[in-house]
Amino acid sequence: MDLPIQLKDTVAHGNSRYPFAVHETIAIAEDRLMLYLHWHEEAEILVALEGDVTVRINNSTFHMKEGEGAYIEPNTLHACYKAESDTCHLLALVFRPEVIAPARDPALYETYVAPVNRGVVRFSSHLRPEIAWQRHVIQLVRSTLPYSTVPYDRSDLALRGILYEIWSEFFLNADSDIHPTSASTRLEPALAYIYENYRFPITINDIAAQVNLSVSRFSSLFREAFHTSPVSHLLYYRLHQCTILLLSTDLSVAEIAFSCGFDNLSNFNRQFRERIGSTPTAYRNKAREIREQQTTLQTERNRIFEAYPGHA
Repeated sequence: MDLPIQLKDTVAHGNSRYPFAVHETIAIAEDRLMLYLHWHEEAEILVALEGDVTVRINNSTFHMKEGEGAYIEPNTLHACYKAESDTCHLLALVFRPEVIAPARDPALYETYVAPVNRGVVRFSSHLRPEIAWQRHVIQLVRSTLPYSTVPYDRSDLALRGILYEIWSEFFLNADSDIHPTSASTRLEPALAYIYENYRFPITINDIAAQVNLSVSRFSSLFREAFHTSPVSHLLYYRLHQCTILLLSTDLSVAEIAFSCGFDNLSNFNRQFRERIGSTPTAYRNKAREIREQQTTLQTERNRIFEAYPGHA
């Protein structure tokens, strides 16, 4: 997936010497947007300390309940919205995988980092406390909360130790996540057709034809592989592309809607509000506001760090 440079996160997550950071995000009742759609070069692990959220990672979404977590690969578009909770509190541990093993140490790097960077090894995206090793990862991330306000040089060793333990859990339990199901493999041409033609008035019959299946059989396999219907996935993907254009261009809402396959502006506004939780204009304004606030907060944190007496 080509990542729009306009959506690259402008917030610094640590620095060259300390390539990690701990962030808190809190939303009150009237806020639906938690994390605007963006990407960064670091990996990220989110934990819902309070409230439930909907997590979007590239072209997939899942419901992350209070006490659960999410792993987000480097260079991956992601966003987060409140689900049914009035108040939500998220904790994010953001880091470069090279913290685990730098490239200058080829034995460790080639074993524990390069396979992840190359996509050969994939980690679970949705972390649940019902699974023992995932519960341990969630607990480890929660333990980083006190470091969100501590200068980097005072949290360096502690965070590195936590990251080593987290990475070990992920790596040791990655086998079940690296092999796609036969259903998802068979449906790849249908997904490719959606992603290439979502701007046009395509139908479920058109999509099913890409894999030579009847509509009923195709719909059944699609649900088995992706836990949603083909029509819902097409709608979500169109809305996903709309959110990218809302944040990265100055096109009008109508221009964006029509360019992403919607032929009715009223229907687009209704679908956007129901699935994203606000009007397109409010989404655009709120996302820009949050981005500016986070940039200001990180700039102030960097200023405090530079002024800290122990800084070298």
